[in-house]
Amino acid sequence: MSDRPRPFVRMLIACIFFFSAVTLNVLLPRYWHNTPEIVKHLLLVFSAIMCVHIMEYAYLWWEIFGHIRNILKETLQATHQLIDENRNSIEKSLQTANQLIGTASACGLTNIYCSRKDVKGDIYDAIENAENRVWLLGITLSENVNLDELLPTLNEKITGGLDVKLLLLDALQDSAVFRTLLESTACEAAKLINTDRTNTQATDPFFHQRLYSDFTHACDRLQSYPNVSATVRFYTHTPICWMMIVDNTAHFQPYTFGRSASKHQVGLCIGDNMPVFKFQMQPKGKPFEILEDHFLKTWQTSNLDFSNIETRIANRNTIMRDIFNSHSSWFKHVYEVLYTPEDNVPLVKLTNENSQVSTGSGTNHR
Repeated sequence: MSDRPRPFVRMLIACIFFFSAVTLNVLLPRYWHNTPEIVKHLLLVFSAIMCVHIMEYAYLWWEIFGHIRNILKETLQATHQLIDENRNSIEKSLQTANQLIGTASACGLTNIYCSRKDVKGDIYDAIENAENRVWLLGITLSENVNLDELLPTLNEKITGGLDVKLLLLDALQDSAVFRTLLESTACEAAKLINTDRTNTQATDPFFHQRLYSDFTHACDRLQSYPNVSATVRFYTHTPICWMMIVDNTAHFQPYTFGRSASKHQVGLCIGDNMPVFKFQMQPKGKPFEILEDHFLKTWQTSNLDFSNIETRIANRNTIMRDIFNSHSSWFKHVYEVLYTPEDNVPLVKLTNENSQVSTGSGTNHR
């Protein structure tokens, strides 16, 4: 950085010197009658030099301010022109935004998250600070908002007298098999359908799939928390949403069978494709009441508790054989319409050596 004085400071110094020289030139003859002529001439010359210096800086600053004024004028003109040209679209956008905000406020919609990953911290904080209830609805609660991580907190909340309810999918249902087919490769789906289930000693390939593995893992973890397992019911309905209701706040994510073109990857779970909507209870807000009623109806119409599920897991081979026998034609139809002819594996009975299915079906968001 230069040590030279800035232009404004230099001009101020020049003004001080100029007025000092003029003052001395006027006062010296009065109080010093024998003032040498050379001193008078020097003061006059110095005053003239300072005056020229001041005028030079004044002109320079006048030019600078003139350029700045012209630039600002041109910029403002361009801005006004741009606003005038886009006034209608701007007014329309503002009007639409106001309508959206007003509608969202009337419905109690307070936030929208792109995925469950983005809402995880919000939900964990809400559960940690819950005062009245914690209602959780999902398939296995195995990803992002994870049952493993929530169990200690839920156990504390139950001990504290809070209303805790958990709804998980019974994976030994035709709806779970259908969802597994949607999330499987063509080869995996063919093996699931073609497996010979008359041999009850063989392990069914369905039990190696991610959905069922997450289901049994959740059951194993719940055994370590008897208080929490007593608050769990397993539903048999087709899963239509993932939902968390904590006190007067609901986080809701609808399930669909579809996925966007950018997500057409084999084995990709379809559970976390839609945004997560956050609703607050409103005096006349229907969405929260509808979600609350949906949870209660699912809870009331689900009659499988943890002990029932343990019994079903013990009889899982028989249950899966009955499911595939009773829905074989539907499962074959599902396979034929889901996969292209290039992907298709012939739907014939496989030998035991060929019926071993690969484990896992990619990332899960249940």
